[in-house]
Amino acid sequence: MTEIIEETSNQPEEMTPDQPSEAIHSPTWEDDETAATFVMRALATLLCGAFLAWAQYFAGINSTTEWSRWIWMSVVSNLLFPLGIIWLFFGQGIVYQDWLKDQRSNAWNYGWNFGEWRRHLKWALLFSGVMLIIMAIFRFTPQGSEAAQSYRSGYLPPITGVMLFVTIVVYMFCWEFFFRGFMLFGMAQGLGPVAAILLQTAIFGAAHWGKPMPEFYSSFAGGALLGWICWKEKSFAPAFYTHAAVHVLWLALVLI
Repeated sequence: MTEIIEETSNQPEEMTPDQPSEAIHSPTWEDDETAATFVMRALATLLCGAFLAWAQYFAGINSTTEWSRWIWMSVVSNLLFPLGIIWLFFGQGIVYQDWLKDQRSNAWNYGWNFGEWRRHLKWALLFSGVMLIIMAIFRFTPQGSEAAQSYRSGYLPPITGVMLFVTIVVYMFCWEFFFRGFMLFGMAQGLGPVAAILLQTAIFGAAHWGKPMPEFYSSFAGGALLGWICWKEKSFAPAFYTHAAVHVLWLALVLI
């Protein structure tokens, strides 16, 4: 009699209509998430980001004569490819997805957060104001005049007016998502925020090689500062607003 009771107790209980549906659990990819998978994803982000930056640097597209190709290259390489990597290879969404049982792996949506746009604009106004003073003083020095001339002859396209500034803003949006969204938050998942800020800063600064030396050196300081702010705000929006504003202001000074 004892053996029969024990055998019966070891059998799984049948589901009854009164039991909640939550009792049935279907495994998802997140059940296998470990520290190792976060590190591997971070390293994959680093390799993909470094390759995309390298490919753009050596693409051989002249922004002065091929402005539209230059902008489209940024849209594809800095926005569409990273989004595809996140969605298709990392299995992560940019916004909240109902089918994901745990949103922790979205790494704060890779900075895709514009909800605090007022505070982010304040950051941008602060840094843009400081940079405007610095750029205005530099612009009217002999070295600044030489840099402005090099921009007019070797960077600016034949288009002017509103379309020039609109395309610059589009370019900066893609650029900032790439460095302070995709790379920063992607690498931070497995390597931590300090390493992620430093690594994206190094690649960001290296991408400015060939520009006037003041811009090249300042890009490292700017990349680190913007990376820290974006991590603090969990959004790449402050960097986008700041970089777009600084770029537009510098172009205005160049065209004077």
